[in-house]
Amino acid sequence: MTSHVRPATAADLPGLAAVEASGDRLFDTVFDGVDWPPPESGEARAARAGFLLVVGDPVVGFAHVLSLAQGWHLEQLVVDPAHGRRGLGSALLDAVCREVTSRGGDRVSLRTYADVPWNAPFYGRHGFDPLTPEPDWMTPMREAEERMDLMRFGRRVAMVRRLAD
Repeated sequence: MTSHVRPATAADLPGLAAVEASGDRLFDTVFDGVDWPPPESGEARAARAGFLLVVGDPVVGFAHVLSLAQGWHLEQLVVDPAHGRRGLGSALLDAVCREVTSRGGDRVSLRTYADVPWNAPFYGRHGFDPLTPEPDWMTPMREAEERMDLMRFGRRVAMVRRLAD
């Protein structure tokens, strides 16, 4: 398996939800009673402002970055656990930062679980810092997480990585 990260193509989109669902099952190892809503389709993701990067052919991981008025936001990064621990998540994250920089961005934000090893600690090792205080523009994201009751599994944190010029 190569770690070559590339922009998603139309042919990649139908497989993204299955990759995300496989990644979601990893949370069963740390949380009780996980009942996530079904993943968003790749086609729906591609229709949102931003970009999608993938790794593998067929796809085994992807990153979805939204273009918001306030900047670039990493909405999802997932690697099928069957292909985990091979640097694919790191490769995707590095490619996200390069792509944001190439598009004139100077930072990437995200929201994640503070205490899940492959969430905030992973991002922290890749230059993301907690975003405190949390900016007002993240309120709709936080409210969506509250509607899905994500906080019942643990503390959520906003993070940002400032990118070098």
